[in-house]
Amino acid sequence: MVYNAKKEKIAPSKKENKRMRLMTPCSLNDKRQIKSKIALLKKYVRTEYPFGLEARVSMNDFSNPSVFESGISELKKLPKSVFLSLHGPIELKKGSKKNFFASEQGFQNLVKTVELANAIGAELINIHAHLFLSFDEAKTTNRNDLVKIKKASMAKVKKDLERLIREVHPPQKICIENVPYCLTADTVLDPREMLYEFCFVDPYDFREIVAPEKNIFATIDVCHLAQVYDSSQLLEKTKKLGRGLGHIHLSDTVNIWQPFISLVEEGVIPGKGRIGERVFKELLGYFLKYSEKHDLSILIEVHDKDFTKLAESKESFKIVMRWLEELKRR
Repeated sequence: MVYNAKKEKIAPSKKENKRMRLMTPCSLNDKRQIKSKIALLKKYVRTEYPFGLEARVSMNDFSNPSVFESGISELKKLPKSVFLSLHGPIELKKGSKKNFFASEQGFQNLVKTVELANAIGAELINIHAHLFLSFDEAKTTNRNDLVKIKKASMAKVKKDLERLIREVHPPQKICIENVPYCLTADTVLDPREMLYEFCFVDPYDFREIVAPEKNIFATIDVCHLAQVYDSSQLLEKTKKLGRGLGHIHLSDTVNIWQPFISLVEEGVIPGKGRIGERVFKELLGYFLKYSEKHDLSILIEVHDKDFTKLAESKESFKIVMRWLEELKRR
C-alpha cells in the first residue's frame, strides 16, 4: 500500500516551534466531520493560538487506502496554517502481529503510517506501543519476570524506532502515548477478559526511548495518567519528561474500574470529572511556560455524542480557552 509518500524533511520555522497549538480529533474517512471540526476551531480558538486536527484511522480501514481518499482530499484544501497530526491505528488484540512493535508485519504497518502522514501533510504521528499481558498472565507472572519482560519490550520499541528513523527518515515528530494499566476497563467487566499494559504507563518509562534530537517524543494523555495515579501527581509525573514532552491529549475521566461495580469513562469534559479544575489549571500553566521554548500541541480529546453538533467539544474549548486566558493574566 502506497500513499504517495514524500521523502523531503519538513522543517518548522523557529516561530512555530515556540508556539502552543490547540487541536481536536477527527475521523480521516469522514469529510463532514472534518468540516465541522474546522468550524469549531475557527469559532472558539480564533486567532488566539495556532490550531489543528488529529486525524484518526482504524486498523480495519488501514488496509484499504480508498477509504481515506475523500478525507485526504478535504485536508489538502485546508490552509497551511492548520497543523495536522495523525493518530496511528490501534489493534487491541492480545498477540496480534499487526501491533507496531510485535512483528515485522507490525513494523511495516508503522512504515505505512508514516506514508499516510506524508500523504495528508501531517507533521506529527501519535502511536501506541502496545505490549499486552492478560489478566491471568499479570496475576501469575512473578515480579522479577515482569521486570525482565518490560525491559525486553521497551528495548524492542527503542530498536524499532531507531530502525524507522534510519530506514524511512520520517519527517514527522514521532510521539509515543502513555497508556493505563487496564486497557479494556471501559468495555469489559469480566476480569478474566481484561488486557493490561505494563510499558509506557508511568512517564518515567519514556526515558528509554525519548530522543528530541531524533524527533522522538512522548505524548501524555492526561486521562490515561489519571486512571493510574492520583490527580495530585499528574503535574509531577508530566514534568519528569522534561524536553521529551511533545504532545498532549487533554480530557477528564469518571470512575475507576471495579469489576461488576463501575467502569472507567474517558474523554469527559475537562473539569467535569475527578481530575478537577485546579489540576487542569496547573497542567495548562506548565504547558504555557513549556511552550515558550518548545513546540507543543494540545489535543482536546472529548467524546461527542453527536459528531455534527459537537456539544461536548464546544463546551470543552470554551472552558479551556477561559482557563488559558486566566492563566495568562496572572
